[in-house]
Amino acid sequence: MRKIIGIGGAVIKTGVGEDLKNKIEKIEMLIYNGGALFHDFQLALEGYTSVPIKELKNSLERIKYSSLYLWDWLKNKKEPPEKSLAKICKDNNIPTLLFTGLGCDYWQMFDNDWGLIGKRCKKDFEILAKRFHERPFHYINMGSAVIHPEVFLKAISGVKHEFYADVVDFLEMYRPRTRVSIYGKYYKMTFKDYINKEFE
Repeated sequence: MRKIIGIGGAVIKTGVGEDLKNKIEKIEMLIYNGGALFHDFQLALEGYTSVPIKELKNSLERIKYSSLYLWDWLKNKKEPPEKSLAKICKDNNIPTLLFTGLGCDYWQMFDNDWGLIGKRCKKDFEILAKRFHERPFHYINMGSAVIHPEVFLKAISGVKHEFYADVVDFLEMYRPRTRVSIYGKYYKMTFKDYINKEFE
């Protein structure tokens, strides 16, 4: 069974996006939170993912280009950047969904159309819930401590068939354990180790 994977920003920041690209045939659907999506674009466009918070308090200049690019993608004005995980998914007809909280991501500060984010998340929630209800699935929450566990819990409401839901993280996190891994396993390990172990 191909996997439905929800990823947090740390997955991209630790370089595991490259491992996922090499296992793309094992993925049915990829779900980003806002940090993961931004870091995927940032890494593909600019070659880095980390700007110190101290710098961002004074200036957002170093994240402006990637942020504006992400907004253009949301508005269907641009394709995902070359070499991004989102582009690999698009090229392989793998749906990419987005769930994020308003005001939670720096890139949101570069446009005031937060309604667009809400509409995108609503549409993507309908896609996810429909898929969950159609047939059995294996969902993996990787590195999202809040957003994806909460979305997952709502999207499985009323599901009658068998499914599995695992969590992978290098820290103990309350929501992933109590809302997701009760339907599967909790792997406290690096994302890279999990991919190498479970995706063979």
